[in-house]
Amino acid sequence: MQTISSSKGLLIENNKPVQRTPCQIVWLKRDLRLRDHAPLQAAVATGLPTLLCFCFEPSYMHCPESDVRHWRFIRQCLDDLQQQLKPFHIPLYVFYGEVIEVFEQLADFLDIRFLYSYQETNLQITFERDKAVKKFCQSKGIVWKEFPSNGIVRGLKNRQGWVEEWQRRMEAAQHTADLRALHPLMLPQEWQPLCRTQQLPEAILKNDKNFQPGGETNAWRYAESFFRERAANYSRHMSKPEESRRSCSRLSPYLAYGALSIRQLYQIAKKQEANGMMPLQMRNFQARLWWHCHYIQKFEMECRMESACINRAHQKFAKPIIPAYLEAWQKGTTGFPLVDACMRAVAATGYLNFRMRAMLVSVLTHTLWQDWQPGAVHLARLFLDFEPGIHYPQFQMQSFAIGHHFLRIYHPVKQSYEHDPQGNFIRKWVPELQHVPAPLIHEPWKMTAMEQQFYKCRIGADYPFPLVNHQQAATKARLWQKAMEQDPEVKAENERIVKKLSNPKAEMKHIPALATPMRKQ
Repeated sequence: MQTISSSKGLLIENNKPVQRTPCQIVWLKRDLRLRDHAPLQAAVATGLPTLLCFCFEPSYMHCPESDVRHWRFIRQCLDDLQQQLKPFHIPLYVFYGEVIEVFEQLADFLDIRFLYSYQETNLQITFERDKAVKKFCQSKGIVWKEFPSNGIVRGLKNRQGWVEEWQRRMEAAQHTADLRALHPLMLPQEWQPLCRTQQLPEAILKNDKNFQPGGETNAWRYAESFFRERAANYSRHMSKPEESRRSCSRLSPYLAYGALSIRQLYQIAKKQEANGMMPLQMRNFQARLWWHCHYIQKFEMECRMESACINRAHQKFAKPIIPAYLEAWQKGTTGFPLVDACMRAVAATGYLNFRMRAMLVSVLTHTLWQDWQPGAVHLARLFLDFEPGIHYPQFQMQSFAIGHHFLRIYHPVKQSYEHDPQGNFIRKWVPELQHVPAPLIHEPWKMTAMEQQFYKCRIGADYPFPLVNHQQAATKARLWQKAMEQDPEVKAENERIVKKLSNPKAEMKHIPALATPMRKQ
């Protein structure tokens, strides 16, 4: 008996293809959208039966940087795509297994001619996986077409000309796929059990209202509210831990997993600026999009920074790890109220604004004097928008593992007074201090015994004393910086890094907001 899965689908007989019909695969990775999608557009153009798929890879899901929050967000993105594809009768197959194993099984009964995907700047484990996929495709005679993602250019030896290429890509027409013209490939019924995500851990299948919801549909809801109204206070509230939760775009998770493209947002912001709609905010937002790609390009060119200092000579200046300090920082019990509030907030919601992220790194590596690597992995797990190409370069820069940038030492008390003056954010996330008024809440260890009793917070019992003296730690860090800067090997490495990865001053002229001078911390 012959059955046809859809009017445009592949003919199936006795749960097996009638013949090895030439077909192609669109492999979704960190590009979970249907709009501005080059692989989809290319698949439509060939006219071949097309299989859309995504693989939850157990090896990737168990890497140190992974957390349930990431995979739940991805699952929500996939659910959204499947809903969007329903009217077109196009299935999106979601597998729970290693990519190579899935592709090998597909190749057993399908004549796969093309594999389409985006290039991926990600962790070492995905790089190794992609090398295996390349070998697989070569062994099967499959043409694997990888498309560049956002403004990232693969294979660059230095940054000359990169900004011009980035600008060209941002202003180019978006890749539009006419889904009505796509010929979907339907898998045999026997494959259906392999496509059920119920095999995934239960926590990934359940939603959590404390986190932003995944999906291209939700991404556009956030984008529309930002460009319509929330951007009005974008620059003013960017550094505020509480106010930024509304006034910042909150689009970073959708960019990290490709529910939106950088180009889509750049073109909207550019158009609004041209129309006089919040022009200053739109320029600042465009600059942030540029910096987003700037750091990923760095990581693309020097991906070893995932596991080692980009300045190789810095290894001999490595700091010791004091487990008690690292644990206090991870749990939000350092005794610095704003630091603890930030850590608890990002643990509970996956979100923290940029300045507070930088402060967490500074406190770990300069105030508590701990090595950067355990902290980088910990925050990678917590950030819902974990983007390796931004995370590792930023972490190394903030911890001074790169060496040719300014030493950024964030004073946790000063940051608290400036960005949470009334202590509202602190009270929200550190309930031990909920009765302590400003300004005492910023330095609760200065309360008298009577004040501690009155405000129901005993320092050293209900809430800890600061682990260290910040001023003394900052002095130590500056001496450490000078010693490194005078080291010949460090100097030589800095020259190599600047030559290869730094952005020439010419880049600044393309986006005026980039030239804004750094403020003292």
